[in-house]
Amino acid sequence: MLRGTNIGLCIGLGMMSTFAFGDFLPPNDLHLQDTIMSSNVTEEDFNAAIDLAEEAYAPIIRDVHGGTLKINRLWSNNTVNASASQFFGSWSVNMYGGLARRPEITIDGFTLVLCHEIGHHLGGYPFSSSWAANEGQSDYFATLSCAKMLWSDDLELNASFRDQIGEYPRTLCEASWNYQEDVDLCYRTMAAGKSLADLLSALKGQTVDFKTPDANRVSRTDNSHPDGQCRLDTYVAGALCQAKFDPELIPGKDFGSSRNSARAEEESALYTCSRLDYDEGIRPRCWFAPLL
Repeated sequence: MLRGTNIGLCIGLGMMSTFAFGDFLPPNDLHLQDTIMSSNVTEEDFNAAIDLAEEAYAPIIRDVHGGTLKINRLWSNNTVNASASQFFGSWSVNMYGGLARRPEITIDGFTLVLCHEIGHHLGGYPFSSSWAANEGQSDYFATLSCAKMLWSDDLELNASFRDQIGEYPRTLCEASWNYQEDVDLCYRTMAAGKSLADLLSALKGQTVDFKTPDANRVSRTDNSHPDGQCRLDTYVAGALCQAKFDPELIPGKDFGSSRNSARAEEESALYTCSRLDYDEGIRPRCWFAPLL
């Protein structure tokens, strides 16, 4: 039997197996524009980004978590989305050429989507299913952990972003990080997050800006896809957060039915920027309602 939830996840019940399917974007018809657009991302770029992510995360998922990471390279598919699923021991990610070819998307923006989907598997609390981190947490994982892991050695390339982002995001990075290598990585992550947020906001005819954070404050953590501005705020928070996320531990997952409890949030706080310990890099209240 399959049971759907309100965020596009289907969870298989019984037989000690779990299946779920989570999309990066809400349903859309952007695939209809695929043939008329000029892409920033080539098929070679597409494959190289996936190679990098597989090299970093496949051993962790195999040796620590007992799963097999499978990233499906669907370059010819014009779907403007991405998704993650688990079935028995297969931890899958679907990456589509239609998303990579969107004019708003840079190769780094595409990589953040890939990180988001891996974040469904590894991001932990708060959860939207028995295994999947919710949408906001997957966004947070993308910049808090994954981008830093994949790009930390690209010192020259990271430094090139000093002149590619505006003064305001530069000041945020410079206020949060002490070493120039970390500041440069923050610049690059900010630029990638903006490329994604531009696409997300385009779905609703909106615009986003680093200077106009979402003022909404949820009373209960929202598992659905946040609006583009809220998602940009989340990418910014992850880029600024100085906490060290450990991909070998999925916060809250071992707590079973209590995986969204205060106890799970307490474990998550060891690897994220909690309001108990940090002033910057905290998950935005436009989707996250802390229990502590």
